[in-house]
Amino acid sequence: MDKLFFNGRVNSLDRHDRVYRAVGVTGEKITALGEEAELRKSADSKTELIDLQGAVMFPGFIDSHTHFLVFAYLQTGLNLADPGVKRLDDVLRLIKDAAEKTRPGEWIRGSRFTEYWLAENRYPTRWDLDQVSPDHPVILWHTSFHACVLNSKGLAALGITRSSRSPDGGLIEKDPSTGEPNGVLQEAAMMNMAFRVLYPQDLEAMTPADRMAMVVRGMEKFNQVGVTAVADCLVTPTALAVYQETYNAGLARLRVYLMPELLVSEGLMASGLKTGFGHDWLKIGPIKIFIDGGMSNRSAAVSTPYLTPPHGRGMKMMSRTDLMATIKRVDDLGFQISVHCQGDDALTDLLDAFEGVLGPVSDNPRRHRIEHAGCLYPRLLERAAAMKLGVGVQPVFLSFLGDGFIEAFGRDGAGRLYPFRDMLAAGLALGGGSDCPVSEHDPRLSFRDAVLRRTVAGEIIGPDQTLTMNQVLKLFTSGSAYLNHEDHLAGTIEPGKRADFAVLAEDPQLRPAEEAPHIPVVMTVVGGRIVHRQY
Repeated sequence: MDKLFFNGRVNSLDRHDRVYRAVGVTGEKITALGEEAELRKSADSKTELIDLQGAVMFPGFIDSHTHFLVFAYLQTGLNLADPGVKRLDDVLRLIKDAAEKTRPGEWIRGSRFTEYWLAENRYPTRWDLDQVSPDHPVILWHTSFHACVLNSKGLAALGITRSSRSPDGGLIEKDPSTGEPNGVLQEAAMMNMAFRVLYPQDLEAMTPADRMAMVVRGMEKFNQVGVTAVADCLVTPTALAVYQETYNAGLARLRVYLMPELLVSEGLMASGLKTGFGHDWLKIGPIKIFIDGGMSNRSAAVSTPYLTPPHGRGMKMMSRTDLMATIKRVDDLGFQISVHCQGDDALTDLLDAFEGVLGPVSDNPRRHRIEHAGCLYPRLLERAAAMKLGVGVQPVFLSFLGDGFIEAFGRDGAGRLYPFRDMLAAGLALGGGSDCPVSEHDPRLSFRDAVLRRTVAGEIIGPDQTLTMNQVLKLFTSGSAYLNHEDHLAGTIEPGKRADFAVLAEDPQLRPAEEAPHIPVVMTVVGGRIVHRQY
């Protein structure tokens, strides 16, 4: 036995919710569980003794839906979700301050911009941004990561002009009186014309040492909140290379389940590799497909128009015909499939496509999954449950974005969104995630929000869909492990599984839910190695 963790409460979160007092670890695996006195008999002079000091151990938290490398990349830019950002002038002030510290011609980047958090409740335009940054290209990524705003220099740098046409599944917004782009790019326009250009350029421009340091800093932030593994839902070839160089250098602090994006995965799909290729720290997961937009920027494809501007029904990224063919092709190649899908109109198309592959009732052996599934209304939920589909859910949306949901759907409509209790009752496999950097990466926020379903303004969204604390803890442990095809390796504290642990000062199951975000994470262990410690 290499390590003995003792003097704590060990919540296994197994199917019987067994509780132990000590855990023995050999190498990267759990090898013993029980009372301290019993396990000490297997220790020797080389065993490292780790006193938990009365703290509470859980399986390491697994974030089933992040954009981890994008999160790490954006840490160098402006955070427009800062509590001090309440008006458009606050956004412009931050950009002006950044411009004064940045060499002319260099990009200024901001992320997590949300128009409905501002008093003006609107996007800035290119001309707003030009006032404070005429000499620097500027890009602000919307919190949904389904839209962005650029100033004139930014538009010019990306070659976007009055004559530029909106791509399929996207929109270049233009001033109705002049026809000039107003700086806002939605969906495929943002992704194809901005993100896919700037992101790889910026990563490739860094030195290998700077890239690896960026990744390690991001991993440390996740470790600090008890996260031991993530699924990265927007992996590009450049991102994969960055991960590989970091892991090859022995700097891993976090396990990553890779979700390569469909549009950049042709080489991977042609290679003969499949979901599961890799090792315990870096593994190929599902092919990620986007078929509609986001709730917070009103681009998810819904059947009833939004109540707030632009009062449309969102947009689809793929025709039904193309979606059917794509789902069948990726399944035939042996990959798990993960589909970003929010609106009920898009979910109808997706379930039709999955039925074409799985049939109306299926074992779903590849564990195909839906990401978000915000408008999974009862008739759709019934169909998804019949196919035993998995769903990656993000309870933190309810506080972080919930007031915007009420504006867009009304109180009754918002209450029908993200029906977690009904999903579990129907037998859907759920995994918990953050969608970081869309929202905060701290799972303790989701622990609170799945139980309370309370917005920042204090509104309760769907009180009949609350979960117990035990249920939400299992979303972020065994639930996420199942979606990642790793339930035999992780998600519970049992002999033979990975020695991945999150250690909290108190048990959130024994405290009021609103206190969960404030319970300190005193230790995080990945593969038997302590990667975060407060004492």
